Amino acid sequence: MPKPTIEFTPTSSFPGSQSPGLLTQPLSSDPDTGDKTVLLTHEPGSAWGDPVCQHEYWEEVYIISGRIYDKGLEKWFGAGEYCCRPPGMRHGPFEADGEEGCKEICWLRFK
Repeated sequence: MPKPTIEFTPTSSFPGSQSPGLLTQPLSSDPDTGDKTVLLTHEPGSAWGDPVCQHEYWEEVYIISGRIYDKGLEKWFGAGEYCCRPPGMRHGPFEADGEEGCKEICWLRFK
């Protein structure tokens, strides 16, 4: 079964799960492949991926607002920036801006 058809919908209407420093809102998913699109809202100063992040899936990320600091690369990335990471790529750890936080959309592909 492919991802569902969804017309323009306010993202505030999608249920989310809150964990320390992070709101995760799945926007769509394909139960057959595991592929999904997720909206992530990182609270100001929140940190993740220590010591590093590494996945078994393709990950594409677009930063909508705010910015994150990649401690591994020692570099800030902000709104309008995009990355595409293949399975197994090591990245991070990260920290969201202490005042703005960060909102990003992620596309996860398992095949």
